[in-house]
Amino acid sequence: MVRKGLLFGLMFMCFAFAKAQSQKAQLEAKKAKIQAEINQYTRLLSGVKKESKTMVLRVETIDKKIASTQELINITNKQANLITRSIKRNTDENAKLKKEIKAQKDEYARMIVKAYKSKNEQSRLMFLLSSEDFLQAYKRVQYLKSYADYRKTQADEITAKSKRLEEINNELELEKMQKQEVLKVNKQQRIALQEDKQEQENLLAVVKQDEKKYAQEIRDASKERARIDRQIKKLIEADIAASNKGKTGAVKGKFFLSPEAKVLANNFKSNKGKLPYPVDKFIISRTYGDQPHPVLGGIRISSNGLRFQAPANSVAKAIFTGKVVRVQKAANGILSVYVRHGNYTSIYDHLKSVSVQKGDQVSTRDVIGTVFTDNSGVTELRFVLMEDSHTVDPSRWLLRF
Repeated sequence: MVRKGLLFGLMFMCFAFAKAQSQKAQLEAKKAKIQAEINQYTRLLSGVKKESKTMVLRVETIDKKIASTQELINITNKQANLITRSIKRNTDENAKLKKEIKAQKDEYARMIVKAYKSKNEQSRLMFLLSSEDFLQAYKRVQYLKSYADYRKTQADEITAKSKRLEEINNELELEKMQKQEVLKVNKQQRIALQEDKQEQENLLAVVKQDEKKYAQEIRDASKERARIDRQIKKLIEADIAASNKGKTGAVKGKFFLSPEAKVLANNFKSNKGKLPYPVDKFIISRTYGDQPHPVLGGIRISSNGLRFQAPANSVAKAIFTGKVVRVQKAANGILSVYVRHGNYTSIYDHLKSVSVQKGDQVSTRDVIGTVFTDNSGVTELRFVLMEDSHTVDPSRWLLRF
């Protein structure tokens, strides 16, 4: 019964340890991801020129950086609490083991003294010879053997517990150092948070001074984007009409698909939520859909895709196997590439150069082109995903973190 209790206790401790290690690993992975985001925000902010036309963008970016920094602080708080609980468990186990070792050592000492007093072989022989019969002699032999085994077991347990005590002491030292490091990071992030909040306040004060001007710039940009969106829709509708021309069973507003194109479309659809991002290092500067402006109140903006801010000279990559159906050049020289995946089209807009041409077959992660960097130092890919002639939210299709 005692052995079962010890076994259960050991299994419980192993489970608790494994769970704690899993939580530590999860928090560490999440912390690394958020720290990478913060580093990306910092690089983007340092690359953008400090001028009037980037003021609102800088406020947006620093706002996201503040949110990530706060999340990192929350994670380091959880890490510190987790380590504190682990230290307490180890401290309690340490005290318990010390008490058990002392009790066993005292008992072992008494056993050694007793064994010393009766170590004379003659006394052991007399103990056996004084038996009343063979059965009693056999039982006395078994007793002497059990006594010797028990002494050995006690010695082994003392050795094992002493070793475990040493391991716990080492773990405690390591955990104390880890906690100090976590608290150091936490303190640094709190200082950085206050600095970013102060900069945010300063930038917002500048924006508020000339809010009408910035609001008008945003409205003008939205109108231009809406014009481009209408143009994209017309081009796709023209492609659909061309694919349907003279085809039996064609459906208005939907691509007529060959057997090969149907297979490609089905493969694309089956990978929903698993497609790679079109750029490697990025922050999402604009999400999909109609939304309030993150800085200026009372203004709503519409986005038919995602915008990815990235480091200068970043390349855009194909999210899936497909065919390049269009390479378009705007009046200002900025390029966009359309890749068809059955009845789906991925559009990579705001490129300064392209690595493909119309008719090319591309595979997943093939380079499409290099993202354009404007005069203000902003490098931003505008990514649109369409099913037939309708836009869809790319975030539902791209790999979920």
